[in-house]
Amino acid sequence: MSAIAAKTMNELWAKLIVEELVRCGVDRFVLSPGSRCTPLTLAVAEHPRAKSVVHFDERGAAFFALGQARALGRPVALICTSGTATANYLPAIVEAAQSMVPLIVLTADRPPELLDTGANQTIDQNHLYGRYARWHHAVPCPDRAIAPEVVLTSVDHAVYRALSTPQGPVHLNCAYREPLAPVESGEDFESYLSGIATWRSQGRPYTTCARTEHAITPEDARFLTELLRSAQRGVIVAGQMDAQVADEVLTLGQALGWPILADVTSSLGIGTSGTTVIHHYDLMLHAPQIRESLVPDVVLHFGGAVTSKRLMQQLESRPPEHYICVANHPLRRDPIHRVTLRVQTDPGTFCVGLASACRNTGALEWTQMLLAWNDAASTAIDAHLNPALAISEPGLARQISRLVDEGNALFLGNSMPIRDMDVFGDPAGERVAVYANRGASGIDGNIATAAGIALARGCTVTAVIGDLAALHDLNSLALLGNREAKVILIIINNDGGGIFHFLPVAERTEQFEQYVGTPHGLAFASAAEQFGLKYARPSGMDSFTAAYEAARELPESSIIEVQTERESNRALHRELQEAVVAAIESHPKA
Repeated sequence: MSAIAAKTMNELWAKLIVEELVRCGVDRFVLSPGSRCTPLTLAVAEHPRAKSVVHFDERGAAFFALGQARALGRPVALICTSGTATANYLPAIVEAAQSMVPLIVLTADRPPELLDTGANQTIDQNHLYGRYARWHHAVPCPDRAIAPEVVLTSVDHAVYRALSTPQGPVHLNCAYREPLAPVESGEDFESYLSGIATWRSQGRPYTTCARTEHAITPEDARFLTELLRSAQRGVIVAGQMDAQVADEVLTLGQALGWPILADVTSSLGIGTSGTTVIHHYDLMLHAPQIRESLVPDVVLHFGGAVTSKRLMQQLESRPPEHYICVANHPLRRDPIHRVTLRVQTDPGTFCVGLASACRNTGALEWTQMLLAWNDAASTAIDAHLNPALAISEPGLARQISRLVDEGNALFLGNSMPIRDMDVFGDPAGERVAVYANRGASGIDGNIATAAGIALARGCTVTAVIGDLAALHDLNSLALLGNREAKVILIIINNDGGGIFHFLPVAERTEQFEQYVGTPHGLAFASAAEQFGLKYARPSGMDSFTAAYEAARELPESSIIEVQTERESNRALHRELQEAVVAAIESHPKA
């Protein structure tokens, strides 16, 4: 960047910001149209290495950026205009903060003389995101009195903070005075830029930030090795984690011979048959003998929280002597208050070291016992979910887990879709990366997040969400028109909030349906047509499989809507629980 062509200070600063972001590895931008952000928008549009997507809905745009950043493992930048546009970023920023996904949020703002004056489209944007922003910086209106180094180091620090432990969103609030468009001003900026001549002649960031990893001491390593070797009933709990870390956790489990209670978001819940992974522990815990048997003396917990509330209740009521949480961040992840040792280090490196030290331990007897019960539970599920029967939500979860191709990805919406896949996903399916917004577990932005993951990974993402989640994010169907981001969107439509039927409030029949069940009577065929998406509405499991296989062959995104019924869904879940309990009770190891 030996030469910087700019007509105004606004344009110059915006180009410095975008150039420095790209040099720091932030080359993906998600923009929403507006006037005040014109300098930043044009700087992205004119940068040869900036990759950008424009989406008119800031809430969806933010979740789209979140999906990309989650899949890439590095920051994506957001740009919007001033006013309530900035507030629409908040849900995704909350999710990014809670799930430690790095984002660079660039909001355009009015100059300070317009604040608190009633000026149009002007709100107080400084510290708008509160504690959910890892760092906030108010970038002043571009001014010759402020050196360009200030701009560059601010960007460098923003990226550093977004990637520092714990990773998360950062906020640069950029104020601009008129003119916003790059009108000819006759200004010459060469003397102003003379102090960054070296930066201009090179391709590196102005400030380079070095990071060091936490490593456990040799003493801690010896203590942990002896503790794990001496455990009589050790268990690994695997929450949401990257696929690479999941491989190392699986290797450690095999070396220790310990059962792995794998949440579906660990990417170990599907495609890991023949290992020590216990896939159906949530259903198994309905059986009294499992609750009496699944009492570990040592727990090794990797990744985020697990979906199964039942497992957490089991560990809370029967606490192990040692509960070891291994994470690469200092955040407290202990909702049941049972952690006795917290190890802040790289989980993958931790697993490799311990697997080597503990190799050839052999599978524990209780691991074999749990695996046998897990197989009995899986057989009972298959027997009860006959594909020839009517379509059902548990049956859909089982079938989808069998249909997703290796190398592609699965995105699970909150409420019932993620719970059903966690409980009923088939361990014999293909091994795929699994994503979900479990930081704050909201149902907003699910379509946009899935689209962002698909674009970042360059693969097909099968997204399974509920009808209310689809209605929340209907505008993001526009993002599925991008052929570089293929999503097979499966909408399970049970006409309202199906998960609430599993709560005690469902017994309040007089008020429940109107105020909690919230039926809407809507379907999604017209929405698919409006956004130019192929659409199918299968009526049975065979026709669903055919519709999915057809969608898989399409070059673009499509929607499959499946109609289910809330009351019968709850009844089927109870039948499946009873079937699994009966299978375990009749098993020789019971």
